Amino acid sequence: MPHPSTRRVFAKRVLFWTLLLLIGLVALWWFFLRDSSESNDKNGPDASMPRAAVAAVTAQQGDFPVTLSALGTVRSLSSIEVRPRVEGELVSVDFREGQRVERGQVLAHIDDRIYQAQLAQANAELTQNQAQLATAREDLKRYENLSRANNVSRQDLETQRQLVRQYQGAVEGSRASVQDAQVQLDYTTVRAPAGGIIGLRNVDPGNIVSTGDDNPIATLTSLDPISVVFSLPGQYLSRIRSSMQQGPMTVSIMDDSATDTIAKGELTSIDSAINTDTGTARLRARLDNDDEQLFPNAFVNVELTLATLENVVIVPETAIQNSESGNHVYVVDDSDTVHQRSVSVGASDDLHAVIDSGIEVGERVVVDGVDRLRDGASVNVVSNNLPGESDTRHDTPPAGESTNEGQLKATDAPTDEGDRSS
Repeated sequence: MPHPSTRRVFAKRVLFWTLLLLIGLVALWWFFLRDSSESNDKNGPDASMPRAAVAAVTAQQGDFPVTLSALGTVRSLSSIEVRPRVEGELVSVDFREGQRVERGQVLAHIDDRIYQAQLAQANAELTQNQAQLATAREDLKRYENLSRANNVSRQDLETQRQLVRQYQGAVEGSRASVQDAQVQLDYTTVRAPAGGIIGLRNVDPGNIVSTGDDNPIATLTSLDPISVVFSLPGQYLSRIRSSMQQGPMTVSIMDDSATDTIAKGELTSIDSAINTDTGTARLRARLDNDDEQLFPNAFVNVELTLATLENVVIVPETAIQNSESGNHVYVVDDSDTVHQRSVSVGASDDLHAVIDSGIEVGERVVVDGVDRLRDGASVNVVSNNLPGESDTRHDTPPAGESTNEGQLKATDAPTDEGDRSS
């Protein structure tokens, strides 16, 4: 059994080492943890967080076209099937496929020998009837002279007069036959009824052609001017009609990416009824096609300008942020501090938006890097342009740039099936 004095020594040693360990821990806290806490207190909560890098663009003032978008079909204003007017052997085809032809230009020849014979026969009959008419008129003169001397009865005189009228009718009929034979002969030379582009030929020389053939010799299509038929929801018709009464409405044909304008024209007509299956109405626009970029039956992107908002505040569409409380933007002040600002958006497209209220012209709005922003945060403005744009680009949209009204976009409007048919 250990001696009591030995237990007291052991207890003192345990207490000594415990106190020594506590003193060491306090020293460690004093030199490391306290210094780190003081450093954080001095630098502040934002000192360890770098300022967010953002791109900001200045709000501009300008004109903003409000448009409706749709898918349209290019239609020729004049598409003519060149068909024979008479029956016969196709002797020659006098055009190159795809050639531009003028009105009256010879396109083909049909064997004309039988029609020349018919014309000769009609001329012979005319000559015969003219001779008979001349003889009847001479006889009538003699009858009239004899009638004055009462040497010819009145009945014989009247009979001779009727004979002259009969031959006159025969001569007129023969002249009509000559004219008909001449027309038939002229039809053996197939001419272009209008100017345009001649398509692929469907019949080769040596074949017999007639008016009842299923396929025409070729199709003649006019390309300049040309039209585009497209459909829009019926809810826009009243507004479109009102705009048409105020003046011509501009129609722009865009490329496949809907960014560049291929051609511009004018809205000319609206269909007389709305398609009950799709709820859309068809419209036609007339366009100049000097460079012949538009071909019939091609599908194109159409933008119809409803109105132009003048002298409005315009910002990039990417600056508009959506939240439960509504639309807002982040405005950068002169000290590079951002402030969340509620805005009212009037009209927009894929690139720009019109601000009815909330910001003024000249204020800078954040267009890139908004994910990490909060109201009152300090930022580092590294660019004054949209992502991917050069510094030389102007922030204002070019004049006449097509846009879509925010609440009136019609890009997804159904297209009338009739517009897709050729």
